[in-house]
Amino acid sequence: MKQTQKESYRKKPSLWGATFICIGLFIGGPIVLGLLVAVFVVPFIIFTHKSFSEVFFSNTMMFVASMLVFPILLFFILLINKKHYHKTYESLGFYKTEWKKKYVIGAGLGIAAIVIVYLCNLIFQAVSININHGFNFGILIAVLIGYMIQGMTEEVLFRGFIMNIFSSQKGVVFGIIMSSIFFAIMHIGNPGSQFLAIINIFIFGLVFGLLFYWSNNIWLTGAAHSFWNFTMGSVLDIPVSGQRDVTSIFKTNVFNSKSFINGGTFGLEGGIIVTIFGIILCIVLWKLCQKKGLITKN
Repeated sequence: MKQTQKESYRKKPSLWGATFICIGLFIGGPIVLGLLVAVFVVPFIIFTHKSFSEVFFSNTMMFVASMLVFPILLFFILLINKKHYHKTYESLGFYKTEWKKKYVIGAGLGIAAIVIVYLCNLIFQAVSININHGFNFGILIAVLIGYMIQGMTEEVLFRGFIMNIFSSQKGVVFGIIMSSIFFAIMHIGNPGSQFLAIINIFIFGLVFGLLFYWSNNIWLTGAAHSFWNFTMGSVLDIPVSGQRDVTSIFKTNVFNSKSFINGGTFGLEGGIIVTIFGIILCIVLWKLCQKKGLITKN
C-alpha cells in the first residue's frame, strides 16, 4: 500500500479502466471455468460411461475446475499490473522481507477468526460436529494448495490491484469501500446467496481491506483469506460462500431452523454471527490503523 503511494505510474491509472479489467476478469473467469470443466468432463464421460449432466454438475468436478481457474487469473493480474500499469510486485504487497513469517501470521489470523465464528454457532446450537473417519488426506493437501492460490488471487485482485488503484485516485477509504463492493458482487451468483450473505461478504471485504492497509503486506492478507476458507470448508465441512468441499476432517450438521445464525446453505458467511464479528473486526482494525497513524483521528 505504501509502495503504491510512493511509486508514480508511467500512465495515470483510470478508474474506469481498472473497473473494466475487473469486469473482464469476472466474465473471463467463468469462461475459463467452463473450458476447464469441459476438458475434464469429456474424458471422464468416455471412461466412466456416465451422463454429461451427472459429471458436469458434480460437486467434485465443479470444485476442481473452479480451483484451477485461480492460477490463470493470478497470472493475468500480475501481467496487467506489470505490462499495462508498469508496476512492481511490491506495489501489490509482495514484499520479500519476512514474507514467510507474515504468511504464517496471516494463516493463524484466518484460522482463529473462523474458529471463533464456529464456536459461537456451537454455543447457539446452530450446528453440531462429528469426526469424519473417511476423509482423504491426499485430497486434503491438494485442496489446501488450491485454497492457498485461490485466497491469494482474490486478495491480489481486490486489495493489491483494485483497492490500490482506487486509493491512489480517491483516497484509501474510498479504495477500501469500492474493492469491497466488487468483492461482494463477485459472490452474488454463488449457491445459496441471499441479502445477508452478500452484506457479510462486503463487510469482510472491508476487514481484508483494512487488514491489508494496516499490514501493508499481501502475504499476510492472502494467507488470512486462504486459511479462513480452508478451515471452514476442508476442516469443518461448512460451505465456503455456498460451495462445498470434496473432503473434510470433520462433519458438520447445519440446522435449517437456525439458518439466520448459521447462514444455511451459503455457509457461516451468510449468518448474523459473521455480521457481528465482521463489524467488530472492522472497528478493531480501524483503531489499529489510527494507532499506526494511517488514519487521522477526527
